[in-house]
Amino acid sequence: MRKLKSIVVALISPTSSFSFAPRRIHSFSQFQKCADGIASRQTGHRMMTLFASQSGKSPPSKRRSTQSSKKKDQDSTLQRRRSVGSTTRSGLKRRTAGNPKPLQHSSKLLDPTVLFSNNHLLVVNKPTGYHSQPNESIEKKVSKKCLLSKLKENELGGGSAKNFLLPMHRLDQPCTGVLLLSKTSKAGTRTGNAFRKHLVQKDYFCVVEGDLDGMIGRSEIVRSRSGRHICKLSGVLMKGAGKSKGGRSVSFKPLTTSNSDQGRVCFLEWEHLLTVGGNRKAGRHLVRVVTSTGAKHQVRAMMSQIAKSPLCGDLRYGARQPLPDQSVALHARSLHIPTVSLGDMDLKSIWFVAPIPLTWSKFFSVKEKNIPKIKYT
Repeated sequence: MRKLKSIVVALISPTSSFSFAPRRIHSFSQFQKCADGIASRQTGHRMMTLFASQSGKSPPSKRRSTQSSKKKDQDSTLQRRRSVGSTTRSGLKRRTAGNPKPLQHSSKLLDPTVLFSNNHLLVVNKPTGYHSQPNESIEKKVSKKCLLSKLKENELGGGSAKNFLLPMHRLDQPCTGVLLLSKTSKAGTRTGNAFRKHLVQKDYFCVVEGDLDGMIGRSEIVRSRSGRHICKLSGVLMKGAGKSKGGRSVSFKPLTTSNSDQGRVCFLEWEHLLTVGGNRKAGRHLVRVVTSTGAKHQVRAMMSQIAKSPLCGDLRYGARQPLPDQSVALHARSLHIPTVSLGDMDLKSIWFVAPIPLTWSKFFSVKEKNIPKIKYT
């Protein structure tokens, strides 16, 4: 054994001039015994190479890595087959075993619908996901979400270039409904004055979650119509806005004699139209909201913070879970400007009304035909 060991060392030593025909090593255990006493790792590696050349086999470490890579290749091939799926004899793709791909809502923005257009005004039904006005703080990658840019690209504006459009009010990005834009500076001035003087009448449809009787108890019943209560919420928009995970929020407190001077006093009226899920105590309710004050997030915040019934999908103001399309169940249903006249157009008798989103039939089983008729006069 000592002789064999010296022969092997001599054969692999780069400085050795000893030339003796190598003796065949028949097993790796025999090789290990021969390698005892060799301190250099480089020398040990050369011995492994010698063993490989004599036995025609890969060294153990290399064999393990080769087997591991083969297994990885087999696993990746199997994974590709599972993802691609197999094909039947008829050419149809067969579903393969494994976890099914979860359904996802399309992220593509819907096109706005034109409700009214003439030489002075443009009224559209804004889909969810669009910013109603440009926002300089938004990165360029989301500039396609600007509704104003979309309308100008479609040449729906006024002027010789058909690109003069002035939004007269805002709708939050996750919300939908009536949006009014002026096509001329004269129309913008007149309608803008009506908004500043709170002479514009607007109503909203929203789906809230919570206790309907609790909502009524926290409100003031001002009148009844067709067996339905018309309720009023009074609140104070507190000075200074709070921070939330999704951005800047607002805070309302119920109006009292002691806090009326602590912020802006706001009012809204609401009425229950339908219960669309669950029951009166714990369900989802379609309500109509009327307001003329137009404070930021007024409907969303007051329904959540004063009525204790957040809008469905409105995570910022306390909703339990998001909606599949990340929208908020707030729809600007109608808009009326009774004091404005433009040319031969008298807006006193015109109400701009937007149909509810089609997604509401999926989310809440609500369709236009199910909603009680409301007379706009």
